[in-house]
Amino acid sequence: MKKMITILLLVSSAFIISVISSPNQAFADTTDILQAPKPINEIFPDEGVAQLVARETGKSTTSGVSQADLDGITKLNDAIQSSRTVPMIYSLEGVEYLHNLRELAIPNHSVSDISALEGLVELREIGISNSNVSDLSPLSKSKKISFIDVSGNNISDISVFSSFSKINQVILSENNISDISVLKDFPADQFVYIYLDNNKIKDISPLSGKSFHQLTLNNNEISDISPLNTMTLSADYEFTDNFYIDISSNHISDISSLKNANLSKLNYFYAEDQNITNQVKAFATDLTFENSVKNIEGLAITPEIISNNGSYSGSMLNWQLPNFVANVDYSFSETIQIGQTTGVFSGKVTQPLVDGFTVTFDNEGSISTESYKSDVIISEPTEPTKEGFTFDGWYDAQTGGKKWDFATDKMPANDITLYAQFTEIKTEPVNPVVPVESEESTDLEGSEDSANPNVTEVDPENSSKPEKGTKNKTTQASEKAPEKIATSELPKTGDSSPYLLLLGFVLVGAAVFAWKKKQA
Repeated sequence: MKKMITILLLVSSAFIISVISSPNQAFADTTDILQAPKPINEIFPDEGVAQLVARETGKSTTSGVSQADLDGITKLNDAIQSSRTVPMIYSLEGVEYLHNLRELAIPNHSVSDISALEGLVELREIGISNSNVSDLSPLSKSKKISFIDVSGNNISDISVFSSFSKINQVILSENNISDISVLKDFPADQFVYIYLDNNKIKDISPLSGKSFHQLTLNNNEISDISPLNTMTLSADYEFTDNFYIDISSNHISDISSLKNANLSKLNYFYAEDQNITNQVKAFATDLTFENSVKNIEGLAITPEIISNNGSYSGSMLNWQLPNFVANVDYSFSETIQIGQTTGVFSGKVTQPLVDGFTVTFDNEGSISTESYKSDVIISEPTEPTKEGFTFDGWYDAQTGGKKWDFATDKMPANDITLYAQFTEIKTEPVNPVVPVESEESTDLEGSEDSANPNVTEVDPENSSKPEKGTKNKTTQASEKAPEKIATSELPKTGDSSPYLLLLGFVLVGAAVFAWKKKQA
């Protein structure tokens, strides 16, 4: 019996020590594993996927496969022809069992959910173009991806790219991407090519200092390409020898920053069909402004066609306009030499015009407006009033801001709002008259105090029990003060470890002592 008790003590002690000495750990994500063979079309309910899997295993879609069979599949490829070779794929359910899948190429299908790819850590190449994908986050664990083509989808967020340390070939054309800041942190020579055309990109500063073999930025919202002034062309890539840049169909008016880029090996350059809209100007019968279009040398490009019989001299455009028109425009086109090729830089510049600008006077929500041409003095409105306040003036902000000087400030070439500001009128407070008490009332109060003293005389023998109805100041204070209850802090989760450890050592010691005693 004693031997059994000793063994139990040793086992329980060892168990407690092992529990408290090892940190709490979350279980690792378990991989989806097929427990028993099943027909392919049951594991992959989408007929298109089932046919691709059957093709790789050499079986029919109704044949049974084991996990070992699925582990032998490294690719699903429906890009072997220009059109689909299997029925339209809508779901990737079951693909999570393809633990060694490296290549997935299913262009021109209708996949929207790629969550089945989450955890497929062997993926290297992803091609799901012209589909309905909007969320790439399930690929965050696929850190070996080097090629991705998800063009023609509904993608706006590419932050998952921060997980792709090996990525070098990127096709993101025809999506809803506006933010490419995730590309900023990649090494300068990371990418062979990036296709970002047909998106909503305005800021390309994350591409500054990068090298590319091919770069497409056409059909975006880009107006400033100065971040490309440090761009270089990457070393020859084994699968293509065509270096090209496409920045066509944007809002670019100045390409002079490309002069400093290292583009000596460039084979193709596209910069046509720029659509440039200047800031609004006030209409004038004699309208003049400077040509903003600059070629690669930084020189103004002579306009080809000028609307409304406009003229051009030096770098200035001029129109004589007898009547108001909503806009004027001019087109340009120039063939430039760049690298080993020539390219066309062309487009149209539109100058919107307004017949005066609006000034809005905002008197704490009471609105009035006036219309003025630019560069003229604004008439000061009637000074507003507010009871209890003095009017400070009209300002260009609701609080603070700059006070408008109606004698010298002129209407700018844009709409403005001026706000009425006030300062509260402060009045000196009236001090109340303190009534003078008569000696009679003072005596009366003194007699009342004598009759009802605050401190009650207490018999020393009964000092712990004051008479009913009488309280001294100390008693009153103690009754008003909240009672403080001594509490001990409850142990937090995990605080029991030291106590359990101590208990473990005690039990071990007891077991050893019992064993030695028995031996003796």
